[in-house]
Amino acid sequence: MIDLSLVIPCYNEELNIPLIVQRCQEIVPEGLRMEIILVNNGSKDNTGEAIKMAITTTKKLFVYCEVETNIGYGHGILSGLAIAKGNVLAWTHADMQTDPEDVIKAYRLYQSRKDSMVMVKGSRLNRAFVPSFFTWGMSMIATVMLGEQLEDIGAQPKLFSRSFYQQYLGKNAPSDFSLDLYAMYYAKKYGTILTFPVYFKTRAFGEAKGGGSLKTRIKVTKRVLDFIFELRKKIKAN
Repeated sequence: MIDLSLVIPCYNEELNIPLIVQRCQEIVPEGLRMEIILVNNGSKDNTGEAIKMAITTTKKLFVYCEVETNIGYGHGILSGLAIAKGNVLAWTHADMQTDPEDVIKAYRLYQSRKDSMVMVKGSRLNRAFVPSFFTWGMSMIATVMLGEQLEDIGAQPKLFSRSFYQQYLGKNAPSDFSLDLYAMYYAKKYGTILTFPVYFKTRAFGEAKGGGSLKTRIKVTKRVLDFIFELRKKIKAN
């Protein structure tokens, strides 16, 4: 029996993999039955080989998941969740901008509530003005359009029960960056979202996939805005 499954989607993260694996080994507390699913999400570099090499001697903790073609950020996470065995599930990013230990903090907070409809997520501190402004604007639009208070949508980690996953994420969840919004909407509408502060750090290697440059940030923002309007139509239709 697995207590906690953590999914980490990895796209072109070859250089970050050794850091991820090392840090994950350091943060798992004694007695917690945990698995960490590293998803090679259709990477174009040697991320897959880097994962396999890094977890060679730690297979009891790590699980390798291969996605041959990158369909999207959300698809990588959903592929990992589909094979997860834990009673509690979570995902976080591979960029190490928030510490994987935050997942353990989220798990302890989740345990204190004893409510299967609670989602626990990070609330980012120490971010630069421009990304913080984009996040604030997106949150305001989502809140107005969907009728639920949604804040810091892209913050990690996100942690929830298996029953929440089966009911709301197991089918029809989006395969792109909209997955965070989708999960938060259903968590807020039918349950509770608990937040806790996470310290936001600079990436060691590479550029953030969801908004490193201004051009990328605008592109991702447009896609999420499109999804907000689509989800609103679906809500009204039901």
